[in-house]
Amino acid sequence: MTRQILVILFFPLLVFLTACSTPWMTNTTRNAVEQYLLSTTVERALSAAKFQKYENRKVFLDYDYFTPQTDKAYAQGVLEARLAQFKMIVVKKEEEADIVIRPLCGVLATDYHKILIGTPSLPLPVPDTGISLVIPEIPLFQKFTRCAYGKFSFVIFESKTRKPLETIPPIRTSARYVNWVILLIPFKTHDMDMDDMVEGTTQYNFTP
Repeated sequence: MTRQILVILFFPLLVFLTACSTPWMTNTTRNAVEQYLLSTTVERALSAAKFQKYENRKVFLDYDYFTPQTDKAYAQGVLEARLAQFKMIVVKKEEEADIVIRPLCGVLATDYHKILIGTPSLPLPVPDTGISLVIPEIPLFQKFTRCAYGKFSFVIFESKTRKPLETIPPIRTSARYVNWVILLIPFKTHDMDMDDMVEGTTQYNFTP
């Protein structure tokens, strides 16, 4: 009887404390926030690259020295979109090009850090039972910061002579997303555009 009473007393407490903490879940390798952070960092870096003087030129992109980042394909796509803004034509063969652009990516990754003032997660064994409960952390103040960092540079050559024409120095960019909890009240801040341009609609179909 004593064990049952203890379980009855502890279970509502556990439910209440667990309700204060919502786990992050994702169905993809990276969650949506990480993807926003990385894509924003890439877009900011490549939008700052100056290619105006090569407008209307044929260009071959030499990716041999492009660090094999996980997001390499997206960075390549954004770079080619940036060149298209200057009406540059990306060709498949180097001999067909006027110039060669060699992009370098030294950094493209995320990290995080956390500040917590409050009660950390604690194990709570139930006396005289084999049950062990865990009380989640109870933050009076919490700051969980996720950041993405990128560093890109470019070397530009003449296609036929391989003569260096220009070196675009490293372009460093970042993006951040912060989850806050102050006196158990959660909110978030970020420096990215995350608003949907096209709003979805909910449809209901009751036809069996």
